Amino acid sequence: MNSPSPLDVLLRADRPLQGIAWMVAGMFLLSVLDALSKHAVSQLSIPVLMAARSAMVLVLLVPWALRSGGWSALRTRRPWAQLLRGLLVVCSMWAFFESLRWLSLATVIAICFAAPLFMTLLSVPLLHERVGAHRWGALLAGFVGVGLIVGPQALDGELGLGAWLALAAALFYAASMTSVRWLSPTESDLSMMVWQNLTVCLVGTVGLCFVPLEVGPGMWPVIGFMAVLVLLGQLCTFRALRMAPVGVVAPFHYSELLWAALFGWAFWHEWPGAHVWWGAFLVVGAGLYTLWRERVRSMAAG
Repeated sequence: MNSPSPLDVLLRADRPLQGIAWMVAGMFLLSVLDALSKHAVSQLSIPVLMAARSAMVLVLLVPWALRSGGWSALRTRRPWAQLLRGLLVVCSMWAFFESLRWLSLATVIAICFAAPLFMTLLSVPLLHERVGAHRWGALLAGFVGVGLIVGPQALDGELGLGAWLALAAALFYAASMTSVRWLSPTESDLSMMVWQNLTVCLVGTVGLCFVPLEVGPGMWPVIGFMAVLVLLGQLCTFRALRMAPVGVVAPFHYSELLWAALFGWAFWHEWPGAHVWWGAFLVVGAGLYTLWRERVRSMAAG
């Protein structure tokens, strides 16, 4: 009889409630980051923002790396997979930042709600996770909810290129986060964060060859705070994906809607329309139903 693989062991050692809690915390931190990003892209070019923010994240990671054994803690058994994940993050960030130039923060976040749906879909071919009929139904309900969120703008012809960029950002983000669980049996959180931010920093630095390096003095503290939020947000989402299957924690990405609505009201005097809340009702309901089905399945297996 063959012994179980590290991935099999990981998938059987799930703690869904803790994974969900980490995902919700991560989404709050990343929502603050998104609000700051909306401000930053109006002041900086995207290569400058990517290079400066990722460089600061790498600086923040130095003490952790030193406590963990220095260079040996950053060694990777799958360098090409790490590079691929880093490039997925680059594509997601670039598309997201560019979409913020075209659309309001609330609209971009609403469209990016497609990311957890993509994560659930990608978990089947990439991680061989089992998604039963009930979770497929919840997934369909989630897509309907996203349709309700963006539907009025789409019918009015207001989305255009910005919407496609936001949707691309969601897809690339979903692929990068799904790959965290794929890499986690052999790679540490530290190594994934370092190689991800190193890739983003290098790509952003290359981009500086084509844009002027202009950063106002008041933007450096903003970029530094963004770096802290990136680090903490990534730690939370990585921990969530280690503790529970993608299909369980992914729906709780939608808690970002609450924070986006509150930040929009506080800073831009915006409040989502009724269609956004109806859509949120569907996607959050789909997430809660997925959790309930996961608990039923776990109890039956036990």
